[in-house]
Amino acid sequence: MKEASFIPYTATIALPKGNVLVLAPHPDDEVFGCAGAIMQHVSQNDSVQVVIITDGSAATIHPNTDSKIKYIETRQQESCTAAQVLGYGTPEFWGITDRTLECNDNLIERLVNYIKEKQITLVYAPSVMEIHPDHYALAISAVEAVRRCGENVNLSMYEIGVPLHPNILLDITNMLERKKEAMNCFVSQLALQDYSRHVLGLNTYRSYTLPATVIAVEGYYMLNGLELQNQFSVFGNTRQTAELSRVYNSRSWRLTMPLRWLHSVFKT
Repeated sequence: MKEASFIPYTATIALPKGNVLVLAPHPDDEVFGCAGAIMQHVSQNDSVQVVIITDGSAATIHPNTDSKIKYIETRQQESCTAAQVLGYGTPEFWGITDRTLECNDNLIERLVNYIKEKQITLVYAPSVMEIHPDHYALAISAVEAVRRCGENVNLSMYEIGVPLHPNILLDITNMLERKKEAMNCFVSQLALQDYSRHVLGLNTYRSYTLPATVIAVEGYYMLNGLELQNQFSVFGNTRQTAELSRVYNSRSWRLTMPLRWLHSVFKT
């Protein structure tokens, strides 16, 4: 079997058109993970909504409440500044306390309602391979929310802290300088760790299977709504498949199955 059966040997410079929702667990993940996709959708005149789920307060220790509030405001302003660089408008902040995010029916229903209200057709969310608890909780919440929305809503997983097994490679060579500019907006986070260097390393590595003229790439694992309705059975043997299988076969998933069944019966 050829290598291209396992990883793309071509990169796209276009993405599916429609109304786009980018879900970020913390202020900065929307840029580190998928700034290129955001810029591409903006260039296609797609509607782009960005929702940052947690307040990002746990990145450092705060001596008092006032310090914590100021830090949260700083992180939000950094995302707003980066948003101007990327050109999509202003992000929305849900303000859930950092490192307390859980996949539960309240969060899933909130996501479902948002997707329906905004008529979203494509959702970007962290990969289910992410190890940060907020990243992972948002990832599996997005999987279930998109599954509930049906076959007309698609899901695209992006990578931040853990490489995924991509089925889409987006050429961001011509957008790389703007992505760097957007990443540099997160002064508070770059003071803790040189995340931009890590992300640029990953984006460079993603060009491994591509022509030499492609120097920067973002990797995504894209699923259509119908595949999620069929519980990923046609995704093939990848790390995402194994992780999704673990989610669907977990004790918590089985225990909440009656709630999902009731939801499917009584939903309007």
